[in-house]
Amino acid sequence: MRATFDNSNLINNLKLSIMKTIFTFLGMLLFTVALAQDKVFVHTATAGNISADATFLDHPDLNGNSSANFIVTHNLNNGGVQYNDHITGTFYNGTQWLVYNEDGSDMVEGSSYNIYIPQGGKMISAEAGGASYTIELNDPAINDDPNAVIVYSTYYNPNSMRNDFNYGMWYDASNGRWNIFKENLDPIDGGAAFSLLIDEGTGDATAFRHTTTAGNTSSNYTTIDHPSLNGKPEAYPVVAHNWGVTTDPINIILDKTIGVWYNGSNWTIYTEDVSAMPEDVIFNIYVADEPLGVGEETVADISSYPNPTNGEVTFTSKEAISNVSIYNILGQEVKQISGNNNTDLTINISELATGNYIAKVQTGKAVQSVKLIKL
Repeated sequence: MRATFDNSNLINNLKLSIMKTIFTFLGMLLFTVALAQDKVFVHTATAGNISADATFLDHPDLNGNSSANFIVTHNLNNGGVQYNDHITGTFYNGTQWLVYNEDGSDMVEGSSYNIYIPQGGKMISAEAGGASYTIELNDPAINDDPNAVIVYSTYYNPNSMRNDFNYGMWYDASNGRWNIFKENLDPIDGGAAFSLLIDEGTGDATAFRHTTTAGNTSSNYTTIDHPSLNGKPEAYPVVAHNWGVTTDPINIILDKTIGVWYNGSNWTIYTEDVSAMPEDVIFNIYVADEPLGVGEETVADISSYPNPTNGEVTFTSKEAISNVSIYNILGQEVKQISGNNNTDLTINISELATGNYIAKVQTGKAVQSVKLIKL
């Protein structure tokens, strides 16, 4: 007579072990993503950190890190209004990173700079060949995507080159490639180097565009109206000029040094030489989503599915969802849906154009941003 063996306990234990492994892996993955949040801070040039044409940065993610990548944008009014009408670049001296005036002029004491350190967003580098005013960028994150949002900083180290010129982005519709171009249209010096942030990735960032109009422009500045910035003086955005797409009806050259300032309720983009801000200028903007600290209200476990979607999408939370607002990459609200006081809310976005959107999911007083992709 053959003996029988009850293996049900073995199977159950094996299933339990597999589930524990899966949950452990997911937990590690979530922890890794959480650590990969983009960071921003504002740096002010003072007598103590200025040396000739440069100001020394002091940040744990930058100090002693020669491979660090970051983007810099002038900030007009951090602790006091101070212009610096000089193009600035980035430089690593072997131990610290510096922001310096490309033309070699003395760094302006009291001038401030927004420093954006991508830790989840994707950065690439580019160098000029010396024969053209433009450099073609080739990366799957932005190829064939006329709606990509790109910002840049000039970078001294690779070839020890200063680069005292303004640059912008343009999209060649004939081959589906983005380019960085010199605003005065002269050839870029061979070896001139650039660091470019091309995708918000998993960095918990919001990337969008702003276009100047008669209604949002006054004197030398344009006012940005976007939920990631409104009423947030410590958002510290970084910006770059976007010429647009070759098929656009209007494309504007802007050979100006630009910066940002907070006017008490909104962030603005201004020209450092105080010249009038033209209409129809497009700006690319990156904002690192603010982390939630201890004691702040949080939105627990917001998720969305299916995402990407070509029709319905469902948002879920541990808290009752009171509202969902959807914004396009220009920061315009394209859809708003009131919740039904349940922890899940299904909406239909089939009428929206294909592309990337930001969904602001609100539960009570707390709001969480969710990147939404419409197929």
